[in-house]
Order: sequence, then structure tokens, then C-alpha cells
Amino acid sequence: MEKIIKLVEVYSDIAGHKKGASLGIDALKQSCEDLDSQYFKKYLSEAIKDENDAYKEKSEFEHAKYIDKIYLVISRLANRIKDIREKKQFPIVLAGDHASCAGTMHGLRMAHPNSEIGVVYIDAHADIHSPYTSDSGNMHGMPLAMACNLDNKDSMIHDISPKEKEYWDKLKFLAGKEEASIKPENVVFCALRDFESPEQDLITKHNIPVHTVADITLNGVSNTVKAIFEKLAHCEHIYVSFDVDSIDPLYVPGTGTPANEGLSYDQALQLNMELIKNKKVCCWEIAEINPIFNKRKDDSDKLFKILEKVTNMLVKHY
Repeated sequence: MEKIIKLVEVYSDIAGHKKGASLGIDALKQSCEDLDSQYFKKYLSEAIKDENDAYKEKSEFEHAKYIDKIYLVISRLANRIKDIREKKQFPIVLAGDHASCAGTMHGLRMAHPNSEIGVVYIDAHADIHSPYTSDSGNMHGMPLAMACNLDNKDSMIHDISPKEKEYWDKLKFLAGKEEASIKPENVVFCALRDFESPEQDLITKHNIPVHTVADITLNGVSNTVKAIFEKLAHCEHIYVSFDVDSIDPLYVPGTGTPANEGLSYDQALQLNMELIKNKKVCCWEIAEINPIFNKRKDDSDKLFKILEKVTNMLVKHY
């Protein structure tokens, strides 16, 4: 099984509004060592080349900051995910900022061009803005729009430059010009609670299911997971993207964009462990760990334990 699982490290954090997500992977490795785990010796990893030096100068792009550099990172990741899946391996992606998950989704489409691909997006944020609708221009809020080819011009608040549009179009169609890599109706949100009206417009328009924290608490994790897989029953491959800001900062403060009233630590752990049991799940990702904002010595240890336990559950059921 060790040969089937492939760890992919994405240290990039130029898409977020705060630095530090690039430190999350090393924090996991330090926790692994502190807890006397053999995880990173058992499962070999490789790093995608980042472009974090771009931070040294202000981006020339106003509505899609550092889009030229982000395009490079996402392209590299997409091609690597494609290669891993074509070798019948299971990628576990350890990501910095969440923008890179567009590369994961494009890579899955490249590897499975004729399949329905579902996405379980566990995140406080919808990440479905575009350069036309984002008031910040921070691209960690745009990966689903990239993968789903959603400009959302009905909610447009500004136009973008020709060069921004050129890169944006390239990011949307990395897997090919024919169609979006992910159909919006194949996305399911979990723990979503901090989003803007342009994103709500898309959620409503495409009837994207949202399992709120209150829903998950009321219905229970098992029933929530059952509902997710019923919704995605037509999908042959399912990708689970876990942003740690889905957890309430009371339990895990170490992330760049915390949002109150999130999942408990145990809910997040159980949700991911139940999801990974399904044999349709073909890729799992953890993102937005920012140890700069840790409050306790063991904050990163908690997230490493999720990584290790989810991997163990994957090995048991894959």
C-alpha cells in the first residue's frame, strides 16, 4: 500500500492574504517527529515547485493577484496529479493555500477525461469567486471557479485587464478547451459559513448542496456522508478537499482565515475518516495549515493526527 499512496507537497502560499500557509507541511513533519510516528518515512513525498519569491514585489494584477505565478504552480500540480492517477496511485495532497486545489481538480480531469468527477469541499469558505467578483483579488478564494469555469459575470463588480483574462482563461481550461473540469452540480459543500452574495448566487443557480455545521451536528456525520454519496452516486471518481478552517478556531486556530462556529475537531476527524472509506474517493487533500497562528504547542499535532488516521483508514479500505 505504501507504493500506492503518493504524498504531494504544495508549499505555495502566494494566493492567500496572509503568509504562513507554506509552513504548514513542515509543521506536520515536525509533529510526526514529535509524536514518534514513521508516517513520512513510510510514505514518500515530493514537492511541487513554488513561486513564493513573488511576494518580494507587488503583483502587477489587481483583481487576480500573482495570477501569472499561480498559473505555474497549478499547472505543475495538475500534471503531477495526472501522472499519479494514470499509475493507479492514490494522491494525498498536502497544500499551502487552497488555490492549488484547482490544479488537483484539473489533474483529475486530465487523468479521467471521460468520467464524472465529484468534489466534497470541506471549507468555511466557498472559494467560488472569480476575478470579476472578488473584492480582494486573492486567488485562494477562486479555485472552484477555475475548475468549474465560472466567471459569474451576472454578479460582476469590475472588469479585468486583458492580461488577467488571458491567464484566467488558461487556468479555467488547463485540462482542455471543451468544458469545465468539474461540473458545479458535482460539488458538495461541508461546513460552509463564510461567503459572499456572488458566491451564494452560484450556489443557488447550480443547486449545490451545503451541509452546514448545524446540519452535520443535527444529522450526525454518518448520515451526512450517506447523503453526500447519494448526491454523487453518478460520479465514478470523488475528490475530498479538506481546508482546516472548516474546524472552529477554538479547536484549531492555526489557519489564515479562521471562521467561528465551525466543526468540532472530532467532527472534522470523523467526517474525513467516513468519507475516505468509500472506494470512489480517488484523492484526498488537506490545506491552509498556518502554524504562525497556533495558540498551543499541540495545535499542529492535532492536524497531523487527522492526516495519519485518515491515511490509515484509507489503507484499510482502498
